[in-house]
Amino acid sequence: MSNPRQSPHHRLQGAIDKEGRVPCMDCPDVFFPEDYPDKHTREYAIKVARKLCNGCPIKEECFTYAVESHERYGIWAGTLPGER
Repeated sequence: MSNPRQSPHHRLQGAIDKEGRVPCMDCPDVFFPEDYPDKHTREYAIKVARKLCNGCPIKEECFTYAVESHERYGIWAGTLPGER
């Protein structure tokens, strides 16, 4: 169980450490589709990132981190900024 007194980052890192490896480690670039100026590349990156997130064992912890940290960029737990 995570410690609520820890920062959101520390709780997320703890979940990653416990799991050992999470899908976003393999291709981190797709999780920041706003970095792609080309619309088709950006849409493809979103599709790939969401697929990877759907199989992630720490998806819930990732979503909590994104909400608590007010992440304005990137895909976290399969969600875009406007979806969280």
